[in-house]
Amino acid sequence: MDVFLKIIVSLLLFFIAFAFAGAEPWAFSVLQGGVLLSLLLMLFSRRHIYLPSLFKPILFTLGFLACYALLQSMFPQTLLDEPARYPSTLMRLFTLEHASLFITYLAVCFIMSQLLQTSRELRFFAMLIALCGLAVTLCALCLPNGEYIHLLAGRRGGIGPFLNRNHAGVFMAMCAILTLGYTAVSFSDYGRFAAHGQKGQFYFRQVFFGLVFLGLCAGTVFTRSRGGMLALGTGLFTYAFLCTSFIPQSRRRRLRGLLITAAALLFCTGWVLTHTEEINAFARRAGGTSEETRKMLYRTSFDILRDYPLWGIGIGAMPVAVTSYMPQRLNQYVERLHSDWLEILLGMGYIGFLPVLIGVCWFALCALQRMRKLERRKQFLFAALLSALLVMSVGSAVDFDFFIPATAFLFFLILGMACSPSYHKGHVHSYVLSGGRKAVLAIVCLAACWIPLQKTMAWRLRLFGSGLKPEGQIAAYQKALAHYPAPRYALYLGHAYYNQGLHAKDPQEKAAWHAKANALALEYLQKYPKEKELSRLYFLSR
Repeated sequence: MDVFLKIIVSLLLFFIAFAFAGAEPWAFSVLQGGVLLSLLLMLFSRRHIYLPSLFKPILFTLGFLACYALLQSMFPQTLLDEPARYPSTLMRLFTLEHASLFITYLAVCFIMSQLLQTSRELRFFAMLIALCGLAVTLCALCLPNGEYIHLLAGRRGGIGPFLNRNHAGVFMAMCAILTLGYTAVSFSDYGRFAAHGQKGQFYFRQVFFGLVFLGLCAGTVFTRSRGGMLALGTGLFTYAFLCTSFIPQSRRRRLRGLLITAAALLFCTGWVLTHTEEINAFARRAGGTSEETRKMLYRTSFDILRDYPLWGIGIGAMPVAVTSYMPQRLNQYVERLHSDWLEILLGMGYIGFLPVLIGVCWFALCALQRMRKLERRKQFLFAALLSALLVMSVGSAVDFDFFIPATAFLFFLILGMACSPSYHKGHVHSYVLSGGRKAVLAIVCLAACWIPLQKTMAWRLRLFGSGLKPEGQIAAYQKALAHYPAPRYALYLGHAYYNQGLHAKDPQEKAAWHAKANALALEYLQKYPKEKELSRLYFLSR
């Protein structure tokens, strides 16, 4: 059974990386389906589960996020209400969707912590991640202008299989650090290969994965993602720092190595930050557009936070609040804040964010203490796992990697690898799961799939409905809104009503279609006031 589960997880790793970076709702639904299948097979094929001590902060943090989101969804508000003295949300649907997200990724960590029991299995998955990163990099280098996406989705842009260059950079950077760790720990196999007269195979393997590491680093640079390059530099410095802490050598040589890596990190960081114009020219980007947009979003988020400091606006509710606070209108719908940590703070407030910060620090301290007690052979890969986790944590400070399934799945897969019992001998607790507890866990995971599945159905209706005739388009948009009643889908349907009225020849028919658009805009403005696009539709259709 474990072999079958490992195959499922391996297929999901490659699938989610090539499903347009998992940015589409259907890709997340497939991911959820695979994770749910794996979890159900695991629960009903085992009587005991094994939880190492390092899993406790993960369970605390993700469990708290899911419970907090569920609590906020019980108290929906609008922007016209006074900020509540208890957890509430401005967008119940989005907050529930994020609760589903946290439950799914907690399941990913749990599955990986149960599957990988030995060092050999850990190294196999590290090698698998390296090969996945290599496949993504080759696709990105061969199809640098998003031809892959255009071929399958009919849209231009992106790099290789990724819709967004920043997510591609962070994905490759995490894979690069894991490849470096795998290559370092594989040097311990020299004696075994030499004993069997296979030195040539050993050298070939080491050279191959060394080249894979260099290729992934080059791929990160060629994504033209400043956040990805900064995260990669931080990860390399962290890995060097962790390795020098347990490699036996004189203090002078250790200090020299730290100074060299620190100087390299400072040089790379300084070059990235001081050569913005050159990087924009190389990336063929409009100078300053990306930076100024991000700065505006960050300033806007702190303006919102001043009005909702304690409990926040609700996890995931940022899109329904941000437009009314922004000093200028953006051409695109603002779905993310481009800083995961700031967006979580905005959604939870200072009171809700404090336990999350405690959980992250708790995990970091426990992981560093555990690394010091490991045998030398295991320390190299464990340090790479921690450094890869830091890579995405740094990248998420300037982007939204935690909410893109491709990067997030890889992150939580690595997090589960760090919780393997192989690293925590003597600190693993065994629990017996009764039939009732297994049923409860299965029901929770099934419930977590409901809203993402509805979103997928709505996305499909919206995508294919846009190419239909007006009557078919309206019918498709109506079904999409019924599945996923979000303001964005209300706008699609409202504009379809309004455009149908514009093409109507009969004045009464025209008035009837505009009345429908006006009523729909009014209905959603009562739930989400100060929504600029809904307000524009309301006045256009009066």
